[in-house]
Amino acid sequence: MELSKQYIEQIKQQLEKDKWYAGLQREAEVLNNTRKTELLDLFNAALTEENCPLITDNQIKFYPQYVGNTGIGMPIDKGLTKIIYNYYYQPAPNCEYAHFTDLVALESILKSKKIRLTSTIKRKDDLEFALFYEDHDIEGFKRPIDASTQEESLMNDLFYLSLTENKEPSIDIKRGMWQHFGKMGTGVKLIFDIVTTHLDFRTVYYPNSPHSVNKQLVSKLIERINMVFGKPFVFNSISKFGSFYIHSDFDDECETRYLVKRFSDDYPFPFIVQYHNTIPYIEIDFVSPWGALLPIKVQPGLNCDRAEVQRIVDESGLTVEVLPNAISL
Repeated sequence: MELSKQYIEQIKQQLEKDKWYAGLQREAEVLNNTRKTELLDLFNAALTEENCPLITDNQIKFYPQYVGNTGIGMPIDKGLTKIIYNYYYQPAPNCEYAHFTDLVALESILKSKKIRLTSTIKRKDDLEFALFYEDHDIEGFKRPIDASTQEESLMNDLFYLSLTENKEPSIDIKRGMWQHFGKMGTGVKLIFDIVTTHLDFRTVYYPNSPHSVNKQLVSKLIERINMVFGKPFVFNSISKFGSFYIHSDFDDECETRYLVKRFSDDYPFPFIVQYHNTIPYIEIDFVSPWGALLPIKVQPGLNCDRAEVQRIVDESGLTVEVLPNAISL
């Protein structure tokens, strides 16, 4: 049976590709044997400058096409990724947080004694998820996958609750919380007392905001590795990073997010994914192995019926204090 010219050409191209990649593998092996200490020193110098913990030579290496930690150990060592994650997004303290919403959602929350976490795909049109990856020239999330993109697939598997600091009324007004999230004063400010050790309960970072520390760790590592070794930097387990990296236009929200990732290596996912229209969501009980997220107070907005709020609270059977109405938007 005669082989077609096209098939023979494909075989030749694959052999050339295999030969090229084998050369890269040999080069990476040589670099790991001769320049690993130099690589480690480069990383730890940048980590020291940014007041981060240091890594060991078992947590970084040369790969055929890049420098990174994507295949170290079984299970994969995520030490470097955790350092970077903690650097950009501080674990949120256990204290009181506010969630602005409408009366329909308030009644649903108190009646069901559950809190809804919505997929980040809801914010895709705001371009917030992509910002971290675009700022650091990370292209992998744009790859097509099935009928969508990798970005959409990742966002569909990330669920979050948006919270903000529970501050005095004048600060809520100054930040425009009632206008933007409290339905122009017809909604409520629901205050939670949160106690949790959940890994992905984090404060949002607003790059380029005058109110944020200028965090340049990943940029430093990318630039220095490319300058010294001529290779890109790739690190593992970064699908959550885009959910906490928000444009500085929104820095007045002072947002904290309670995020749950489906298919996480760090915790199980015992939730049933439901849909509101086409947007996936999950629900978490007020008290569960994930922590205590207890509603303790609710403040009606300027244009909200306080008696209706009181009725919703009374019918829920919960001990939630109904505060006086907000005095302004």
